[in-house]
Amino acid sequence: FRSILSIACRSSSWLISILFQFNSKQFRYQSRMKFGRDLVTSMVLEWEKDYCNYNALKAMLKTISAESVQDEADHGAFFLLVEDELQKVNQFYLQTLNDLEQQLQSIGKTPDGDEGQSASADSLSKPALAGRVVSKNVDEKTLLTVYRILGQLQSYVWLNQQAFSKIMKKYDKHMKYRGTDKAKSINFDTRLEQEPFKNKQLDSLLEMYRAARSKAGGLGKGAGGRMEMRLISGTANRPLAEELAARLGVPLTGVTIGLFNDGECNIQIEENIRGTDVFILQPTCPPVNDNLMQLLLLISACRRASAGRVTAVVPYYGYARQDRKDRARVPISAADVARMIEAMGVDRVCCVDLHCGQIQGFFGPRTPVDNLFAGPIALSYFKLKNLLNLVVVSPDAGGVTRAKAFLEGLNAHGVDASLAVIIKQRSRPGEVGSMNLVGSVKGCDAIIVDDMIDTAGTLCKAADELKTFGANRIFAFSTHGLFNGPAGDRIEACALEEVVVANTVPVLPSVLAKTKKIRAISVGKLLDGAIRSIHSGESLSALFDNDLGGSLLA
Repeated sequence: FRSILSIACRSSSWLISILFQFNSKQFRYQSRMKFGRDLVTSMVLEWEKDYCNYNALKAMLKTISAESVQDEADHGAFFLLVEDELQKVNQFYLQTLNDLEQQLQSIGKTPDGDEGQSASADSLSKPALAGRVVSKNVDEKTLLTVYRILGQLQSYVWLNQQAFSKIMKKYDKHMKYRGTDKAKSINFDTRLEQEPFKNKQLDSLLEMYRAARSKAGGLGKGAGGRMEMRLISGTANRPLAEELAARLGVPLTGVTIGLFNDGECNIQIEENIRGTDVFILQPTCPPVNDNLMQLLLLISACRRASAGRVTAVVPYYGYARQDRKDRARVPISAADVARMIEAMGVDRVCCVDLHCGQIQGFFGPRTPVDNLFAGPIALSYFKLKNLLNLVVVSPDAGGVTRAKAFLEGLNAHGVDASLAVIIKQRSRPGEVGSMNLVGSVKGCDAIIVDDMIDTAGTLCKAADELKTFGANRIFAFSTHGLFNGPAGDRIEACALEEVVVANTVPVLPSVLAKTKKIRAISVGKLLDGAIRSIHSGESLSALFDNDLGGSLLA
């Protein structure tokens, strides 16, 4: 009996151990950033079978060994599946466009099939008027349906492009082709731009929708009488705007942005936005003055077009560093920019990681400002790195509050870390004279936390200083990566292992060509949540929670 009892106890403890390991693995799996999970949560359920089968491609990729020489059939089967998935996506996309085109062509026709344009005596009879009322109601329902599907189709295109692009990058990583001439992903991304599901036919259909909408008299209200959402993008960060349109399921509103011969900005909104809830995405990143002027004129154009509400989504707020009079006879440019934006008639402003919090006070009480934080997203990213003896470093005394908040976020995620500060003295603007370290980094992994990287002089010098003080691995996180001037060369030459930035500002290809150390994480989910909350009148408080970072990491 004792032997049986002993075996049972050992078996039960073994079972409990297995279950605990399974739960731990499951928890770690959920904490990682998985595009497959993002794809499932963002896809249109009715179209589930018509998306790229990302998980099937990933499973087949795992069967290919990178260590031994493989038969051509192994790689051939993988690429054949990729081709089949591409064909499936293209066929569904073209068929859906054809169906939408037929629906749009049916708008404006009477029940008898004739377009009701003339107003003769016969046409004013009661049966004819009743038919026109029915036709108008049908047209409005059709327009709302088409608009919804157009948004879903734009999301479909973006998600499939991301799926194919990511799977080819995984192939390069799996086969150890990254950074070599054998890499497939770069050429494959170029090919994706030529695929039918990436053609301009969707843009043509949007033009057709706008014409039909204008003919039907336009729509200003959505379901339940709520203002219909409109998303407008300037030229500063078009990729982020396309991601937001895909996540929101709202097509980008057509807008013409160009220049006159003398360099003046020329803007025209191409569809009716009367009574709608307009969100304008336009960071004021370099070229700062051109992008700022675009933002101001876009707000003005929306106001003059009788938009119901205008919200400026400004992921990067230019002139933020000039927030006080630090010497005689200088402007407070951050306040002046706020006054200009407010004067154009904006109702609300949404920013990401303002250089200093008091910029919110430069706007009047009638213009609320939401200052979102990208830190929680970065916390989840660095948690995946398994860093040892972690130290969070502020590159200057002014950034201690930001670094302390990052440190508290790490502690909330169960990561033990300490704080260090670099005290720097500038010889002149943009040039660092000397540096001193407060704290210890010897034998530790370090993360330098700042709000922006300009020419990377301060950052790279700080990283080299940390190396001399005995730091092991050195990383950097900054929300806004401007990377002006020699930034790319400096980052490549310094002691930094990786520089993580948000995509509030697009990283130029010329910078990426100089260094492979830059990694951009998306704030698309963060801004998606903010726009949805603003549109529906809900609280944004949850977006400031550090625990939400894992779900915001795309």
